[in-house]
Amino acid sequence: MRRNICFQVAILGVSLFQLSAQADTVRNLNELKAQMTQLGKPALVIAGADWCVYCREMSQELATSPELQPLQKDFAILKIDVDTPVWDIAKRVFEFDGTGVPAVFIFRADGEKLYSASGKPSDMEGFLKRYRDKSGRILTTTEARDLSRDLTKIQGLLKKDDLAGAIEIAMPYDFKDCYAQTATAMMDVKSQIDVLVTDQIAKLDEKLKQTPVDFAAVVELVQFKQTCQSSRELLAKVQSVEESFSAEEANQKLLAQAGQLLSADQLREDRKRGEAAAIYEELIKQSPETAVAALAQERLGNRESTPAKSTMPEKTESGDSKKAAAYLRLAKQLLEIKSPKANEYLQKTIDEAPESEAAQEARLLLK
Repeated sequence: MRRNICFQVAILGVSLFQLSAQADTVRNLNELKAQMTQLGKPALVIAGADWCVYCREMSQELATSPELQPLQKDFAILKIDVDTPVWDIAKRVFEFDGTGVPAVFIFRADGEKLYSASGKPSDMEGFLKRYRDKSGRILTTTEARDLSRDLTKIQGLLKKDDLAGAIEIAMPYDFKDCYAQTATAMMDVKSQIDVLVTDQIAKLDEKLKQTPVDFAAVVELVQFKQTCQSSRELLAKVQSVEESFSAEEANQKLLAQAGQLLSADQLREDRKRGEAAAIYEELIKQSPETAVAALAQERLGNRESTPAKSTMPEKTESGDSKKAAAYLRLAKQLLEIKSPKANEYLQKTIDEAPESEAAQEARLLLK
């Protein structure tokens, strides 16, 4: 049965019986807890007394045997004096009903009790090796520090909605057999990311199966593929949906256009606005009056995709009717792809030329 020995015994205060001091022997429950939770070390708890011959023999062997020295470094070792009140309570916590000493216990870093018996193990080297191997991976102090640092980074990235950054840090870690708190926390984060990605991919798959195809979902698929690029496992899930979608030749063109759109977005983010605008305008030229063109036009903002005329646009007392008509066309295209900016351009249509036919139609669409 799993017991949280660190918290249940810590309040007692621990009196150590007088054994030879060991470099790997902790002085109290706080140190025991720290080594277990931070590094994933199993706990070796020895309950004994000065008057116990076998206790002294065990202590002497641990202190002097060259074979046991490196093995002890993989355990957090705590010694309890059986002549103190601590032992009476510890026996109940450890669910120990034996009577002999030394009483020896092994606890995995997560509190799981692996061994409990009276008497000195006859083969200490084999005993320690066997339970070290059953206790999972033990972290170095450097690994524990790096894990703690990366968990903090991931938390910050997820708050900023930077899933790609979180994936890049979290997914390479593999601590399935480690019971240190940071390791289990990282595995939980990986599991949550996997669930998040899997759920998103399933939603995209449903959108892509619609007729007509939602181009915004195609863009999202290509973008999500980029997000998962640093994880082979997650990338394979996205590619599976992409391969199914691209089985139709028409969809291959949509994927290519989505890639171009995102490439232009990156150029715009890198302040290469001229290069980005050229790609947007090319997409509008290739596929006018489509959702592809609508998204490209939206990114261009209020700029017209065709060269400006030398003459001034027609003006009336009620505003620029041509500009209002252009706003309305863009708004309709945005409505087709369910863009949240559609209403913004409908309102711009009305504001630009309130008495125009375009404004009248825009009012109907806004209702």
